Amino acid sequence: MPEPPDPQTPPRRRHVRDRPAPAGSTVAAGQPVVVIVGYPNVGKSTLFNRLSGRRDAVVDAMPGVTRDRRQAGADWNGRAFQLVDTGGIDEADPTPIGRQVAAQAARAVEDADLILFVVDATAGATAGDLEVTERLRRSGRPVVVVANKCDNERAELEAQALWGLGIGDVIPVSALHGRGVGDFLDELVARLPDAPEHDLERTSPPALCIMGRPNVGKSSILNALLGEERVVVHDVPGTTRDPVDTLIEVDGREVVLIDTAGLRRRGRMREGVEHYSQIRALQAAERSDVALVVCDATEGVTDADLGAVDQAAKAHCATLLVVNKWDLAQPDLDQLHGRARRKSRQRPPIEVCSAVTGEGLHRIIPAALRLYEKGRSRIPTGKLNTALRELAEERPGPRKGKRRLSLRYLVQTGVAPPTFRLDVNDRSLMTRDYGFWLENRLRERFGLDGVPLIIEVRTR
Repeated sequence: MPEPPDPQTPPRRRHVRDRPAPAGSTVAAGQPVVVIVGYPNVGKSTLFNRLSGRRDAVVDAMPGVTRDRRQAGADWNGRAFQLVDTGGIDEADPTPIGRQVAAQAARAVEDADLILFVVDATAGATAGDLEVTERLRRSGRPVVVVANKCDNERAELEAQALWGLGIGDVIPVSALHGRGVGDFLDELVARLPDAPEHDLERTSPPALCIMGRPNVGKSSILNALLGEERVVVHDVPGTTRDPVDTLIEVDGREVVLIDTAGLRRRGRMREGVEHYSQIRALQAAERSDVALVVCDATEGVTDADLGAVDQAAKAHCATLLVVNKWDLAQPDLDQLHGRARRKSRQRPPIEVCSAVTGEGLHRIIPAALRLYEKGRSRIPTGKLNTALRELAEERPGPRKGKRRLSLRYLVQTGVAPPTFRLDVNDRSLMTRDYGFWLENRLRERFGLDGVPLIIEVRTR
């Protein structure tokens, strides 16, 4: 049972950029960083998806879809690099979100080894492009001008007018159709600085996905854990649209934090950008080890919060309920914990915090890492079968006619998530209710609350 948070200082955290890249990691340290910038709606996210070989960034004809920095690994001809997508830079946008998006892009430029300045070749150099040009010129970073939307030879010839920007070489491509991308990548990797060799035997760091309903403080928690404004935060629900991966070091251990868009009920979900943001959020859970499901303390643990726990469980992801805004309300923890245990099959543990005051933040990552370790632990077969015999005596198996289910043997066959094989006399005698009861008692017996379990029943 969690205790009320105290204002203890969170453990030391720092961003990792000078460490070897973990094998198979989406976010890797030590690799050259290539940042994509430009005016809104010039095709930056389309180019990001094309170069990374994935469809993680939400793309739409509406300007301003991308708001936060997105990062993914990419490689070409054996050269690996980190690709960063940014929101459109519009110096004339006076809105708070517009200013935050521009600030996020500016921070990305500071960390860049190479900048890809994307311009819409069909529109030529606009006033907005000239403003971005001045910002990049002041940065002092090497720049390549990517003349996007060059779908034919005529457009490629017209793109040569962009040399007048005077900021870097102009390379025509069509990010949507792939035209010219191969030659462009050859030029890109030729300009990259040397990177340290990777240790291929290293495993990927734990991935912690922050998910939940809109406007419960997911991005605020990420920024508070990082100690900087890593993602755009606003009181308008739906501010976050793309999953945002950040590799950090916590007390000497590398961890990937993933911020996601808010999950809405299907009936309240709108089409277009919001629809694809939801898909990306659920995909982020599938590649994560632990989901931090954030709740609002002023509302308690709602059915929608428990629905997010179930979504994470379907992705075989361990779950930790994080009750945010503890500075505004302090509901009864026994009631919250009891509701979570009654309503959720995965029975997630609970931590409470405030992203504004910092209370309880120091507990979140250690609690998530404990779930990560439990999901990779192995239980000796002897202990499993001792527990199985005691459970069979406590509640005998269901009966059909003259036959009763007999539990014969239990062995763990896998980890992450823990997978068990249960041998019985007749698999058809196993009922849904008895299977859930058995799963819950095994959780209690071996301290696996919040960890997904897979029990494969077979007739022996």
